[in-house]
Amino acid sequence: MDLVSLRQQHTTWAIQQNPTIIIVNRTEKIDKGGYFEEIKSEAGPFTVRIFTQGTQVLQGVSTLAGTKQLDKTWGMLADWQADIKAGPNVLDEFDVPGLGSFQVVGVFPQKMNGSLVGYQVALEKVS
Repeated sequence: MDLVSLRQQHTTWAIQQNPTIIIVNRTEKIDKGGYFEEIKSEAGPFTVRIFTQGTQVLQGVSTLAGTKQLDKTWGMLADWQADIKAGPNVLDEFDVPGLGSFQVVGVFPQKMNGSLVGYQVALEKVS
């Protein structure tokens, strides 16, 4: 067995210690030459591991629709096959029963010898 396959198995094992199944609701803004079109789609289901990191600090954000609380102390581990995205033109969101609603704010590919073995994902919990 090569090191990449072994590391992929380690990632899968870590996820299976506390698995959560999610379905991602994706909103992408596509440049149509003078305007942006929003395209909504779903990705998944994916089995991931959601965890807290650091100390909980709630941040209040006011928008036209009202006020919401953001908690930026959440993270997620996903395997190399997951389709999770973050960026200025894409918004991935998902709900976890018992935990709440989350938005993906950063996706960090984990590589070994140039091959993808998993993703570390930064999340915001939205309430």
